[in-house]
Amino acid sequence: MKLSKAVYVATFLLGILFFLPEAFSQIVDGAYYRYPYKDPLVATSTVALLQGHESMPSGNIRDLRITVYEGRNDVYLLEGKGKLLYRFYQQKGRAPLIFIIPGISSSAYTGSVRYIAEFLAGNGFHVLALPSPFNWNFALAASRWGVPGFIREDVRDLYTVMQLTLAAVRKEWQADISSIGLLGMSEGARESAFIAQQEAAQRKIGIATYLLINPPVDLLKAVRQIDSMAGQKRNHSQRQLELLEDYAVGLLAETLRGDPSDPNYFLHWDQRTGLKDWQYQYLIGSVLQRSVSEAIYVSDLAFDLGYLNSPVSWGHRHDRFEEIHSFTLMEYITKCLIPRIRQVNDRTMTLDKLGTAGSLKSLETTLKNKNIYLMHNLDDFLISDDDAAFLETVFDKRAKIYPRGGHLGNLWYPMNKQNILEVFRPLLRDSSR
Repeated sequence: MKLSKAVYVATFLLGILFFLPEAFSQIVDGAYYRYPYKDPLVATSTVALLQGHESMPSGNIRDLRITVYEGRNDVYLLEGKGKLLYRFYQQKGRAPLIFIIPGISSSAYTGSVRYIAEFLAGNGFHVLALPSPFNWNFALAASRWGVPGFIREDVRDLYTVMQLTLAAVRKEWQADISSIGLLGMSEGARESAFIAQQEAAQRKIGIATYLLINPPVDLLKAVRQIDSMAGQKRNHSQRQLELLEDYAVGLLAETLRGDPSDPNYFLHWDQRTGLKDWQYQYLIGSVLQRSVSEAIYVSDLAFDLGYLNSPVSWGHRHDRFEEIHSFTLMEYITKCLIPRIRQVNDRTMTLDKLGTAGSLKSLETTLKNKNIYLMHNLDDFLISDDDAAFLETVFDKRAKIYPRGGHLGNLWYPMNKQNILEVFRPLLRDSSR
C-alpha cells in the first residue's frame, strides 16, 4: 500500500514520538526501522526460528490440562487425548495475566508462542497460552461441533476455554491476578477481535487490553493467497518438492540448536537458506495449507462426519493421512466447513456469507474501542492494500504499522517486542497499586 504525501509529512513532524517510552502511534517510518529483511517471504520464514528456553527464573512454567467436555477421552484411535492442553507461566506474586491465542493450528508449545510467552513472563506478567481452535487438541477437547473455521462458533468455544482455564489457575495454583490482557497472533488475532465483541456483551473475564498482531482482515482472501502459494507444487516434480522439504527441515533443525537471545541468531537468514522465491512460497504456503489436516482427521473420528473415505485402524493410518494432506484450505471450507455449518447452525450458509461474517470489517464498531491495539506489516501478503487502509482508519493512533516484516516475521525484532510491552505496560503499573 502506498502512503500519501500528507501522511509522510505528518510522520516526519511527529517522528520524535516514536522514541518516547509510552508512545504508540500509527506509522513506523522506514528510515528508523532497521528490520533487516525487505523480502516478506524471507521475513515470514523467520517465524520458524522462534523458540523458548523452557525456563522462567521469576516463577514457574506449568503444563496443564483440563476437561472441557466429558467423553472426549474415549474416541477411537484418540483414547486418553480428550483433555485440553495449555500452559501457564506463573509469577511468584501479584501480576497481570496475558492470554495468548496463537496462529492457525498452533498449540501452547509452538515456538512462536513460547518465545512471546517467555518474553512477557520475563517482564513480570502471568501468561496463559492456549491452543488455536484449528489445533487438533482443541478440535477434540473443546469444540462443540468439531469443524473449526466458523468464527462465531470458534470464539464461543475459545471464550468458554478462557473462562475455564482462568478459573483453574486461580483455584488450583492460587494465581494472584491484578488485571487481564489478550494477545492474538495471525488467525488468533482475528479471533481475539471477535472475543472483544463477545466480552463487551458478556463481561465474564474482565479483559482490559487487547493486542492484535497481523490479523487477516478477510479470511477468504487469505485462504486464496495461501492456496496459491502452496500451488507452486504444480510447477515442480514430487522429487524436487521432497528434496526441498528435506533440505528445509535439516536447515531448521541445525539452526534451532542456537540461542535466540544471541544478537546474530536471526541475522543473515536469507544468505543461510539460499532459497528462491518459489521455494519460500511453497514451503510457507504448504505449511499453512496443511494446518487444517490434523483437525480434519480428529473431527472426522470424534464426530463421525464421514468427510474422509480412506479406511483407518490402529495398524493402518497411512492412507488416511495422505487423504487429509491432500486438502487445500478452500476445499476444506467447501467440502467440510460449509456442509457442517448447514447441518448444525445455518442452512443458508454460502461461501460469500461465511466470508462476510468472518471479516474484521464486520467489527468496525468494536475495533474502535480504545483498549484494542494493532500491530501489522504493510508487506504482509495475507492482507490487501484495501485491508491495510481499513486498519489504519479504524485503529488510527492505536496501531503500529511497520513497513516490513511479512506475516509475523518481526515478532523477534527488538522494536516490535518493546512495542508489545508498550501496550501492556499500564497493566503492570495497575498491579503495583
